[in-house]
Amino acid sequence: MSDKPDLKDINSELSHADEIIEEIISELPLKERVAIANMNKGDIEILKNVFNKYVSGKTDTEADDSECTDMMNNLWSKLQKTHRLRVVK
Repeated sequence: MSDKPDLKDINSELSHADEIIEEIISELPLKERVAIANMNKGDIEILKNVFNKYVSGKTDTEADDSECTDMMNNLWSKLQKTHRLRVVK
């Protein structure tokens, strides 16, 4: 038997994390989505603890700090692609 993780388990975990991220994005007001999208990397670190509490409340479990950081970074990346303020000429 191999020590490698099962791809089905990895995809399941990724899809669950993506579902949580999409749910958070859908519940955030537009103003907050834009604000998060325009934050720098250092500002995102400040939100990690708040995000950890939110995720813990949604899943009824304590989340790992690295998981929350990854999820917060993914949330930030998605919002940067879709909600970043740009100059229009």
